[in-house]
Amino acid sequence: MITEEEKQEIIGLAVEKALLMLPEVVGNMMKQHATMSKLNSKFYADYPEFQKHKDAVVSVIEKLDAENPFINYEDLLVKAVPEIRKRITLVKTMDVVNTPSPNRDYSNTNIIDIQSTNVHGAI
Repeated sequence: MITEEEKQEIIGLAVEKALLMLPEVVGNMMKQHATMSKLNSKFYADYPEFQKHKDAVVSVIEKLDAENPFINYEDLLVKAVPEIRKRITLVKTMDVVNTPSPNRDYSNTNIIDIQSTNVHGAI
């Protein structure tokens, strides 16, 4: 059995090691973010027609990323292009005209005209 002092020493060493690793972890995250940002900028520069359809692009890329979790991001972007084009074509053919809200004014409704019901609403 270890003493309380030994336990605290082990905890202290673990915390120290974790804190010493933070700069490396944050640095790697910043590097990865910068790389992804450059890849995305290049992607939209190569395919400017996708800029107005970023929601479709994100949707397709997330879907393909879930289906292929170990694929390189650059390869994923290349693989996504045909699917993104299909999605944009599909969205363009949809009729998305706004329909008016139904009239929900029931002030002219006369409850007496409705068939007799019991207190629970049953006829």
